[in-house]
Amino acid sequence: MFTENLFTRILDLEDGWVVESVDTDFSKEEISIQIVCLSEQLEDTQTGELCKIYDHAPARKWRHLDTMQYKTYIKCALPRIITSQGKVKTVQPSWASGYERHTFLFEHAVIDLLQASKNQTKTAQIMRCGFNVVNRIMHLSTKRGMERRNYTELVFDQLSV
Repeated sequence: MFTENLFTRILDLEDGWVVESVDTDFSKEEISIQIVCLSEQLEDTQTGELCKIYDHAPARKWRHLDTMQYKTYIKCALPRIITSQGKVKTVQPSWASGYERHTFLFEHAVIDLLQASKNQTKTAQIMRCGFNVVNRIMHLSTKRGMERRNYTELVFDQLSV
């Protein structure tokens, strides 16, 4: 019980979300944190409507920051809500985006390490993940940064072709 409460606090989960169990595989040096949603209703982020939980999507797994020397994974069957129009939507968790297989904190650590090392291969070795994971995180981060730029006030004085 202490471990579950500790991880619930450390992960800073939203109200209604709790760590149900923490399993350790000593042979693989991995920790799996099982998160569940205890709420009966959740908000539709697009409309702000409070919707009833319809069912749960199949369980997914995200890579999180290491706990000591152990790789840490978050597992959760995300709830699906039903809107007043009858549309069923999967709730997006606060710890990850879209269909990525890593958490925001893991992504942030990879980006910080990439900025320091300027080397994707070394970053992948240090973070104990694949090169493709680091490369994908780098491209997603760049895409988000480019989307935040404001080009409306940009004036070109010269153009070279």
